[in-house]
Amino acid sequence: MEEQRKACRQLLLLVGSNPLPNYLSAIILRPSSIRLFYSPQTASIKDHLVKRLKKRFGGVDLAQTCIQDATNAAEVRAAFASIPEGAHLHYTGGTKIMAAHARMAFRDAGGTDEQASYLDERKDVLRFDDGYEMSLSKQDLQLTLDDVLALHAIERNSRDPRQTDGPTGEDADSIAREVLKDPSLAGKLYGIHRDENRRRSIEKAKADAVILDELIPVVRSVRTIPETHWRRKDYENWLDFLGGGWMEVWCGALVRQITKKDEVAVGLDCELANGRHCEIDVALVRGHRLYVISCTTDTKTGLCKSKLFEVAMRARRLGGDLARSALVCLLSGNDSRGPYVDQLRNDVEDIWDAPNTPRVFGLDDLREWAGIHGTPNTASLKDWLDS
Repeated sequence: MEEQRKACRQLLLLVGSNPLPNYLSAIILRPSSIRLFYSPQTASIKDHLVKRLKKRFGGVDLAQTCIQDATNAAEVRAAFASIPEGAHLHYTGGTKIMAAHARMAFRDAGGTDEQASYLDERKDVLRFDDGYEMSLSKQDLQLTLDDVLALHAIERNSRDPRQTDGPTGEDADSIAREVLKDPSLAGKLYGIHRDENRRRSIEKAKADAVILDELIPVVRSVRTIPETHWRRKDYENWLDFLGGGWMEVWCGALVRQITKKDEVAVGLDCELANGRHCEIDVALVRGHRLYVISCTTDTKTGLCKSKLFEVAMRARRLGGDLARSALVCLLSGNDSRGPYVDQLRNDVEDIWDAPNTPRVFGLDDLREWAGIHGTPNTASLKDWLDS
């Protein structure tokens, strides 16, 4: 049951580096008008937030105030010297100086404690200064992955329609079971038609087609790589899939089964605001929280650590401390310091000062999910998705 909300006619927002807390507070408080306070350094973030607020709220009245120096207490206080009656200040965003002096100026201008709030990302609550709290998990937010991406001006790149003879979810599941029995198969699949990690041209590959049945006979959709009728896109699609894409598809299917959500993005190709491209292996939004998973078939500790920190930073940049990140890999074994997976977990816990410590799922976890040595058990993945 959704909690009772407090009335809010005009919402005052401080724009900081992450627009998601502001967006969530606007959804919860449902104001009729919004004023955004920003600095030149956060002008582009403000623009992304304004665009998404207009899309979500339609005819809401939006106003903007630029504070030229957000570290100047006098300028910040001057911006809040006069506030409309009944206005509500949400001060999660902005610099510490901006938040502190905006709150003091708001109080001096007549703002009461029940008209001020901030988002406590560690406790997952919207806290009002009079002590009232609203649990984010009890709100009907209807937050989507597109919302989170758009707040950072990240666009999904459209993909060419997959060919009818392209890889399937059944292929991914079959490959996963074989690789989890014999992890060395992952490297062999990755090495198909690759010379020093570079793909051969389709012309060279067709002249020396690989009979897939001889390597891994469980794939039903194709027998040779490449098939004689394939075009370059078909060939590249299959090489990407065999080279590790199968793990993304398999992991995405497990997440979908657990969450019962259709909107689980797999192999998401995105373009950042600066024009650079990035890929997100598996992503979804549940309630107020973004979940991001990086998948790798590599078994080197160093590369797994690099992948772990990359996905952790990306998730935190997009979703702040509300986000959750994880690495799914084939890492196993140990040395004098203990199991490699535990070492990786300990390394990230030692330096990650946030409530959303990234998770590491290694070969033993994946074998348990697939039921290689018994009944399939995805409890560890479910616990993470419920965190």
